[in-house]
Amino acid sequence: MRHATFSWAYLLIFSIFLFLSCKKEDDIGPAFDMTYQHDISIPAGIGGFAVHHFYIKDIPTRYQQLLTQQGKSDADIIDVITATASLDGLFGDADFGIIDQVSLRVFDESDPTDYVEIAYRQPVPLNVGNSLGLIPSLASSKRFMQQTRFSLDLVLWLRNTTQQETSTRVSLNLKARY
Repeated sequence: MRHATFSWAYLLIFSIFLFLSCKKEDDIGPAFDMTYQHDISIPAGIGGFAVHHFYIKDIPTRYQQLLTQQGKSDADIIDVITATASLDGLFGDADFGIIDQVSLRVFDESDPTDYVEIAYRQPVPLNVGNSLGLIPSLASSKRFMQQTRFSLDLVLWLRNTTQQETSTRVSLNLKARY
């Protein structure tokens, strides 16, 4: 009996140590936000047998302006990572449950084959409704954000054929860590 109590005490101490040593995921150190939004339209009648790419091109990064506002230089920036990303229906009637997988990629328009996936969702829940939160990747997009402009590729794999046109807002919040 004494041995069982002793092992429970060790388990309790170990659990407390683990709990206290955990960091919050949001604690990424000093950073400033780089926020972007763009509206797209997912047309009716596209099916699930193909991969669908929605290109959002020539977006101003405002990188130099943000650096100046923060009193930082490009050399101070460690990396630029995705904090949050989402797809939101503009009129409250979107049903993103028709989407099976999502990949949001950043690229330079001069070479669309050189991209970095900055957010994804695989699989998408069936009853997601009007707002679909994407999972941020850990990949740095600094080399794209250092430029004056960048482009996004929203890649969708569908479960079924879309029944109606869906006006969608792509929201992206990046953190420039220093």
